[in-house]
Amino acid sequence: MKQLLRLAFSLVFCLAACCPSLSVMAAEQSHPLVVRVRAFRGTASNYDQTKEYKYQVLKLILEKTEKTDGPFIIQAPQQELPQARDFEMVKQGYVDVILTSTSREREQELLPIRIPFDKGLYGYHIAIINESDQPRFSAVRSLEDLKKLWAGLNEIWPETKVFRDNGLRVVATSGYRELFSMLKERRFDYFPRVAHEPWRELRDMNIPGLAVETDLLIYYPTPGYIFTNKNNKKLADRLERGFRIALQDGSFDKLFYNHPDMKEVFQKANLKNRRVLVLENPSLPEQTPLNDKSLWYTP
Repeated sequence: MKQLLRLAFSLVFCLAACCPSLSVMAAEQSHPLVVRVRAFRGTASNYDQTKEYKYQVLKLILEKTEKTDGPFIIQAPQQELPQARDFEMVKQGYVDVILTSTSREREQELLPIRIPFDKGLYGYHIAIINESDQPRFSAVRSLEDLKKLWAGLNEIWPETKVFRDNGLRVVATSGYRELFSMLKERRFDYFPRVAHEPWRELRDMNIPGLAVETDLLIYYPTPGYIFTNKNNKKLADRLERGFRIALQDGSFDKLFYNHPDMKEVFQKANLKNRRVLVLENPSLPEQTPLNDKSLWYTP
């Protein structure tokens, strides 16, 4: 009996000595990975479907690696910061993840997971206009026609640079909500929004006289990516692996096509029948996976 006990003790000792990674792995998996993100979902009185979609994407792809990489917790503040501050927070390591559209500058500062969480929908823009101006926009047949009108945008948004690089006139400000009142006051002619945004925003703002433009679709290629800190390669690896699994098993497409924010686009936007005005995107990084058609939505 003593010999058996000695043998068992020796085996346990050898395993512990030879495989310290087993105990480390067990310890890692017993403590959930905390993923700190920018504000999601808004508050109970200010629910935001777009943020909810981003939350669901992040949750889905982390769940895909839960068995291999362990449990996780997504932490998000209730109070939303200006987007420029969000980027600084990720760069400095106070926030782990941000989901937003890409650009050369953003990919230089942060580490992108180059799979479009929006299937490229960020590149499709539909304008909010003064309802009485619809005949002016129905008369727009070319990019040259659009150049006669003024767009209202935020100075730091990537689309502002794209619009200007294509010779379009832009009135830029540092805010967001005031763009609606500026449009109402006719300080510019149209407010281009990502295709899934205008209906929800008009409901939220409730400004009489503003409407979704019915005929035009402004397009340039640009994906929305998940970004992490450049030094957080372990998290980036887990996110990419989880995303690839969600693509392969169809669960990402199921989420994309059935989320209320996206379904509203397919039901109301009439993307297939709009006149498409195509812009160049000089800010698009060379590494963008444009040739992988499975990653992109096409009307």
